[in-house]
Amino acid sequence: MAEITDTFSEPYSLAQAALPSSFSPSVVGVNGRPYLIDTTGGRYNRRGVAVVQQRNTSDQRDILLLPQDIWRQSFESWHSGAGQANQDRNDSIASRFNQSFGVNPWTKYEFSLLPATEQLGGASATYTGDVWLTLHDSELIVVNDDSLYFYDTLSASAVAVSTVVPDAANPIIDIADDGHIITTLHADGKIYKTEAGVGTTLHKTLPGTSFVEWVKDYLIIGDENVLKDATGSSSPHTIYTHPDTAFRWIDACPGRNVIYILGGIGERWVVHRITINEDGTAFETAIVAVTLPDGEIGYSIGEYLGFIFIGTNKGVRMASMESDGSLTLGPTIPTSQPVHCFEGEDRFVWFGNSEIDPVYTSLGDEQYPSGVVCGLGRMDLQTFTVTALTPAYANDLFTGNETGKTVKSVVTFQGKRVFAVSGGGVYFESDSKVPSGWLTQGVMSFSVEDLKSALYQQAKWIPGCAGRLYLDLAFDSTGYSRFGRLRISQNVNRSDNLSLAGIRFSSVEVRYVMNRCPINPANAPRITRWELRSSPVKGKASRWEVPIMNYEELDIDGVKYTRDVTQELETLMDLIESGTVFTYQESGRSYQVHARDFVWQPEKVTSSGRGWQGVYTLVLEEVL
Repeated sequence: MAEITDTFSEPYSLAQAALPSSFSPSVVGVNGRPYLIDTTGGRYNRRGVAVVQQRNTSDQRDILLLPQDIWRQSFESWHSGAGQANQDRNDSIASRFNQSFGVNPWTKYEFSLLPATEQLGGASATYTGDVWLTLHDSELIVVNDDSLYFYDTLSASAVAVSTVVPDAANPIIDIADDGHIITTLHADGKIYKTEAGVGTTLHKTLPGTSFVEWVKDYLIIGDENVLKDATGSSSPHTIYTHPDTAFRWIDACPGRNVIYILGGIGERWVVHRITINEDGTAFETAIVAVTLPDGEIGYSIGEYLGFIFIGTNKGVRMASMESDGSLTLGPTIPTSQPVHCFEGEDRFVWFGNSEIDPVYTSLGDEQYPSGVVCGLGRMDLQTFTVTALTPAYANDLFTGNETGKTVKSVVTFQGKRVFAVSGGGVYFESDSKVPSGWLTQGVMSFSVEDLKSALYQQAKWIPGCAGRLYLDLAFDSTGYSRFGRLRISQNVNRSDNLSLAGIRFSSVEVRYVMNRCPINPANAPRITRWELRSSPVKGKASRWEVPIMNYEELDIDGVKYTRDVTQELETLMDLIESGTVFTYQESGRSYQVHARDFVWQPEKVTSSGRGWQGVYTLVLEEVL
């Protein structure tokens, strides 16, 4: 006969080892410790308890007014733009989405299709080399090679009046525009001014000049590593000479009280600021306003509504101007190719986006370009997302037939965006909508990763368009499948409940796909709401009531055990008070459990007279 007299020490209380399989069914293991149970009186039992998932989010708007255990995820505005891959984190923005192509999300509480584009002058009006756009009085000017093409209307049949700048052997490499006189820089360093009705005159010859820009009524030029003022008829005035002779200035824009100049060398680029003297006769020397991160190469800089925008090889950075003229950079708005141009109008800023990928495999009659295309992105300065310098953004207009080229210039003419593709054509907003567009909402899981059953989805819209809406769902990254094919009704504002037949899933992403009206191409669906309802998959966990015999002497399978019942009681109580997850074993099987409750039934005093013996019923719940 063996006799164990050890009290519980730390190793016992932390034990997780399995009990020997030789123990009889009347012996259970609690946290690695064997106990004899009282099998009389029906107190020992095991039963099932329902496990209902809980949504791990503080946002209650989609779980109110629903039957118990029915969950709803809904979206009713998309005006916070793209770039949010997950929809139901606590810091997710309800009105932000993942990606889009051909979709206009900028009207609050709805989204629709963007305008299509047409080629100015028709498909034959294409250009070789760089193409710039500028405005001259009430005309649009296309600048290419050694010619200026003046347009007074926007149409595929528009015919331009051409003006040749007299330097055919040296094509134009940059332009500047002061609103009435068009200034062009040629490859040989000659700077010409062209004025309608007056003609073209040579302003200066400055070999080595890399850019020209009118800023605050001054003609600023970059002559290799030297920054100069070439405004008047006299010799250019040197503003600042960068100490590295390989440094190059490439663009300039106005600031609140200063002029900002973008330049750099290799993978290190900076923005300098220069200040005009109070008498307007000279400039203070250039001072660094902000340094771009290493590897971020500058291509363009612009200003609108008191903010600075920097185009780089990584995308767009918005910057705020400080009182001393320094700049504070916001996060990058990403693009696949460098950004060469900006255009502000109303609350928006458009930027050149030379590679927009439809990333779409048709599941019906949708019409998309077969590959990446050139176009524009758009930022909304009325809505900001993750920081005060991160405006809402999304893909915007696209050409449909230009690929692998650079969007060099964008302007607003006659209330429409016009953009130029170097080595291609000039494109403008059409009165028609794009044939098709799509928007992906972002992955959602109802804020819990456990299984749900998809019940149905529903969409709402503004009546009055005969277009199509398709609803594609990707459950658990399995790829999109079509679960809804809807014709937008002329007089009904919502679909039926579209059954999802209880599909089990952990996460899901929706893609809305729209086709414009087949009767009137200027009309497109206006989607106002989408929702998905599901229910949690209820599991079954076990709950035990285990009457542990807590006596000084026990016979367990013929072996005599002697224990300190007071210490034993304290150890069992600690399992409840600490909330520890531990192993419970019975009949050769193990379970991970919490101790949830207890009943202590003292029966007799211990031999020392300092404690009680009896049955300690431990209530356990399985942890799933």
